[in-house]
Amino acid sequence: MKAHEFTAAQEILLAAVDLTDAGKAAFSEWDLTVAAWKRNKNRFGCREYEDDYPDHKRVMMEIMGQTKRDNPIRRQFIKKVRPNYYELTPLGRAEAERLTRLGSPEEASRSPGPVFTAVLPYANDRSFRAWLQDPEEPRTWLGASAFFGLQRYDANHLNDRVRAALTAVTGALAWCSQNERDVLTRGTHGGGSITKAELQKLREFIDMLQKRFEAQIAAIRKKAG
Repeated sequence: MKAHEFTAAQEILLAAVDLTDAGKAAFSEWDLTVAAWKRNKNRFGCREYEDDYPDHKRVMMEIMGQTKRDNPIRRQFIKKVRPNYYELTPLGRAEAERLTRLGSPEEASRSPGPVFTAVLPYANDRSFRAWLQDPEEPRTWLGASAFFGLQRYDANHLNDRVRAALTAVTGALAWCSQNERDVLTRGTHGGGSITKAELQKLREFIDMLQKRFEAQIAAIRKKAG
């Protein structure tokens, strides 16, 4: 995928990577605006002054709009760490690597590190590990809620957290398939591993949670609607 083919939200994610790689572990919304503008002045520049000034409102529209499903904050690619400041997440790093290598002959050799880091919290989750031993686990919604990392009960947040888990797991499975690997590792020199079989079980676990706790999920979605 060429730069001009990226969506606005994707370009903002890549701008966040630019800032992180430049040494800004936490960056301000103004840092992000300028970084996005440098990537695409036509899209993120002030009207009629695109080459001279960034349009802060245009960038903020993409990360503050709660109705935008591809909002990088809603997708868990970027997280707010304090007022007006953000950080790139492991899931965001993995997604950015996927985007930058789409259509590239090097796609199959991309680093497993970000993919591994993004999926690791789900693979290590207590409820998932318990379910591997006892298919009746988790017995309560509390276990499912903890697995997805729910912090509040509203429809958008629930949908975003489920989507983030699916993105992490499907990304990891895709990496294994593309590289013909049965094990996903943090790097070439080890540092932990997750088998492809575990990832497939993790995908099955997410599906099971949505079916087992269908009533609770429906109630949360109905509450907001």
